[in-house]
Amino acid sequence: MTAELAIALPVLFSLLLLGIWSISLVVLNIRCIDAARDVARAVARGEPLDQAKAIGQRTVPTGAITITRDSSDVHVTVSATPTHTPPLLTLLAPTRLTATATLQAEPETAP
Repeated sequence: MTAELAIALPVLFSLLLLGIWSISLVVLNIRCIDAARDVARAVARGEPLDQAKAIGQRTVPTGAITITRDSSDVHVTVSATPTHTPPLLTLLAPTRLTATATLQAEPETAP
């Protein structure tokens, strides 16, 4: 019984840590999606790019935000790297999580 317990406990502990780490990846991905949507909405409304990026940085402080515009669309990409990746999972895990959002820019309103 002791040998089985000596093997089972580290395996169960590792599975618990893997589950918690997976949940943190999902949360970071959701935060990237929210940041991309919020920044795209701000740029589409006509806010300055610095203010729009500040909105995204509040949601994902370590994320990189890229804003591009074409004729009438605003494209925003937010990328973030997980801060705590277990050493053995660095080979299996994505190095960056990325979310994109595209919105049509609102027409300019004359004062």
